[in-house]
Amino acid sequence: MKAVVIGAGLAGLAALHALTSSGAEAVCFEKAGVPGGRVITARREGFIFDLGAQFFFHSYNTCFQLAKEFGLYDDLTTWECRSGLLNKGRFLPIVPSTNPRDIATNLGETLRFVAKAGIPFQAMRQFLGLLPTLVKRHKDLDLIDFERALDLDNESLADFVLRRGGQAILDYYIHSLAAGLTLAKADDLSAMYGLGLLCSMIKGVLTFRHGLGCISERLGDRYAGCIHYHTPVQRIVIEQGKVKGVEVNGGLVEADAVIPAVTATSLLEMAPGLPESLKRPLQQVTYSACCHVIFALPAPLFPKDWYALLLHGRTGACVSAFCDNSMKSPYYSPQGCAQIGCWTYDRHARELNDRPDAEVRRVLVKEIQRYMPHMPDTPLFTEIYRWREAVCIAPPGMLGGIAHLKRNNYRDVKGLYLAGEYLHMPSVESAAKSGIDAARAALR
Repeated sequence: MKAVVIGAGLAGLAALHALTSSGAEAVCFEKAGVPGGRVITARREGFIFDLGAQFFFHSYNTCFQLAKEFGLYDDLTTWECRSGLLNKGRFLPIVPSTNPRDIATNLGETLRFVAKAGIPFQAMRQFLGLLPTLVKRHKDLDLIDFERALDLDNESLADFVLRRGGQAILDYYIHSLAAGLTLAKADDLSAMYGLGLLCSMIKGVLTFRHGLGCISERLGDRYAGCIHYHTPVQRIVIEQGKVKGVEVNGGLVEADAVIPAVTATSLLEMAPGLPESLKRPLQQVTYSACCHVIFALPAPLFPKDWYALLLHGRTGACVSAFCDNSMKSPYYSPQGCAQIGCWTYDRHARELNDRPDAEVRRVLVKEIQRYMPHMPDTPLFTEIYRWREAVCIAPPGMLGGIAHLKRNNYRDVKGLYLAGEYLHMPSVESAAKSGIDAARAALR
C-alpha cells in the first residue's frame, strides 16, 4: 500500500509512525519548514519557548505511549500551577488541583483565597450549581470517548453556566477557563467541550523538560526521509468516490490512501470533491485565533513560585492570563531569568495579528504594566507568533456532527482517512490519537 500523509503536525507524524512501523510505503507533504504544526518549540539565547500547545493533561495516553517509544517518557515533568486571581488591584494566589497532596500542602493559602479573593459570594454559591454535573458526568466527559456526553453538546458553555449557576461565576471563573484553554469566549464552545477541559485540567498538567515540541522533533527526525518540507498539497484528487492521489507542484502523486492531517478548513479547501455527508460536519469545525507574545526578562516578574496571573471577564484585557513559563522546568530560562507568555484571544488576537511587531510589543508591554507596573519597557527580546487557527473550539453541535460522520459516513470516499484534533474533543491527545487511528484504518 502507498499512503500520502498531508501535514507534519502531531496528527500527521503519528500517522506516519503507525504506517511505516507496519511496513507501508508512506510519504508526507508539509507546507512549513519544520515538523510539529501547533506542537512546536523554539530556542533562543538559552530560553525554550512553546509557541503553540503548552502542556499535556494526565489523560494523554497516546502521547505518553509515543513518548515511551521515542525515549522521552522520563523527560516528562509537572509543575505547581500557582495562579494569582485579580482582586482590587492585586493578585491573591491559589493552586487549582484535585491532588490530595497539593490540597493539604496549600490548604492555608486556599482558605485565605476563599476568604479574601473578592469573588462575590454569589459566584461561589453559583459554582455549587455546576458541581453535580462535574461529579456525576466526569467519566462521560472523556476527551476521546466523548459520545456519552453528547447531550451536553447542543448548548454553549455560557448558556449552561447561566442555567445551572449564574452570571457571576461565568464572569469570574468560566470566562478565564474558556479564554485560557481555547482562546475563545464561553459563548463560542459547547458545554460538553468546556466541562471536559475543566475535568481534565484540575488533575494537573505536564510537559517535557526541554519543551513540549520535543515529541514532534523526535518524530520528525525519525521520519525525515519521508517528509517533504515547504511542499504544500494543492488538491486531493477524488474520482468516482475514490481517492486517486494528491496534486503537488502541479503534478499528481498517486496513492492508495490519503490521510489529510490538517485543519478542517484546510481540508475543505484542498478537497473540493468531498460529498456533502463529509462536507457538512467539517464546515461546523471552528478555530480561535491568537497573537502569542513572549517576553524574555532578566529577572522574575511574578512573586516566587507563581505560574500565572488570571484576569476575569470584567477587566476588558486583551489576554486572559500572563504565564511565567520558566516555572515549567529549569531548562526553560537561564538561571534567574523569566519568560512571560501572553495569549491574546478573540477579537484582540485577530486585530493584533494584523499589526506590525513593534506595535504588538508596545501594546502587550502596556497591558502587563496595568497589573505589574515593574514590567520593564524593554525586555531582553520578544518572540511573536501569529496563529490564524490556534485552537479548535468545538462550538455547540460540532462534536455531534463529527460523531455522526464517524459512525455513518467515514468511508464515503474510498481511500480517504481523516486525521485531526476535531475528530474528538479537541486536544493534543486527540490529534495524536486520530493520526494513529487513521493509519490503522488505512492499513486494514
